[in-house]
Amino acid sequence: MIRLATKRDVNSIANLIEQRAVALNKQGSDQWIEYLEQDLVERVRTDIIEGSVYVYEHENDVLASIALLPPDEWDHNLWDDGERGQYIHRIVVSEKLKGRGVGQQLMQHVLNEADGEEPIRLDCVAHNDFLNSYYPRFGFVFVDSRNGYNTFEYCVDESMSA
Repeated sequence: MIRLATKRDVNSIANLIEQRAVALNKQGSDQWIEYLEQDLVERVRTDIIEGSVYVYEHENDVLASIALLPPDEWDHNLWDDGERGQYIHRIVVSEKLKGRGVGQQLMQHVLNEADGEEPIRLDCVAHNDFLNSYYPRFGFVFVDSRNGYNTFEYCVDESMSA
């Protein structure tokens, strides 16, 4: 079940992010290394207060999350007009659920819940081939490459609108 996160979910979400950051680090990637150097509990708490964080819960366990947030300093560094839009960050799925489509469900849920008046944006490490091919499957279009990150913006296909 996908639902809005509450303050009770903060530790579970922070643990998921930390586990993924550690796994990436062990694979030799510096992606998400900053999450190992900050107070993740506070980061997640702020996300929940400032935006919309969704979790995938199964049998009372939070096993995945995704954040849809207003722009922050990170976004301003990657976008010329970083004050615009809604930003998807910290998509994380427990290793227990990898390959079961949970990330796709979360992404679709966020796209359905997002404010249609503002652009929906996200970014990823430029050399992450998986994510660079994953995001366009949902209608995200490559915008730019900056500081080692690729930026994407969601484009609604008007021909598919009812």
